[in-house]
Amino acid sequence: MKIILNAIISIFLGLFITACSVKNEKISNKNIVTENKEIETIYIQKIENDTLNLNEYLKEELLNLKKELTLNKNSSDAVIKTRILSSKMDFEHFYKQTNTTKCLNYRITKNSRICIEYGKVKIPCSKKTFYLETKIDVLKQNKELLFSKIYKKTFISSSCTKIKDSFKPSYILVKNRDYQIKKHNSELAKIIAKESIAEISKHLSTS
Repeated sequence: MKIILNAIISIFLGLFITACSVKNEKISNKNIVTENKEIETIYIQKIENDTLNLNEYLKEELLNLKKELTLNKNSSDAVIKTRILSSKMDFEHFYKQTNTTKCLNYRITKNSRICIEYGKVKIPCSKKTFYLETKIDVLKQNKELLFSKIYKKTFISSSCTKIKDSFKPSYILVKNRDYQIKKHNSELAKIIAKESIAEISKHLSTS
């Protein structure tokens, strides 16, 4: 009788342990699913002083990834915050030596002038460097930082002119400075939007 009783107790304990193991396994699987929930709905926070249309470029790139954009920050899975740290243009003059030779110094005689020194002709040139720097952060609703990076892009435009044109105000002074910054830095903003969203997309699969 004692042997039968021990057998029954052993069977009961075995069933209890097995049931607990299955239950714990289900709980663990549920947690994994929650941790790997994909971020689908994204809110793009308005960028201050966005004269480069960067906000729209970011939206375009996200839509290409089939991500849903929302106008309601509270209903989003993640928020993209962008700051334009710097958007400017540097301008400088310099002289470029050519292969053309000319007389640099003359000696005047009674009836003519004689060249006593020759040298290479240098022509005036200008160089414009367009510079854009932005900081992009991606945060979950619980303020956890998913992604953060500073992007720096430059574009250089150089041109040279004839000596006679180098003294014109239109050459010495930069015309339409703000327009040029907007035109070229908007192209840099497109590049930043494309690169940043490509990198951010790697972090959107985790919640």
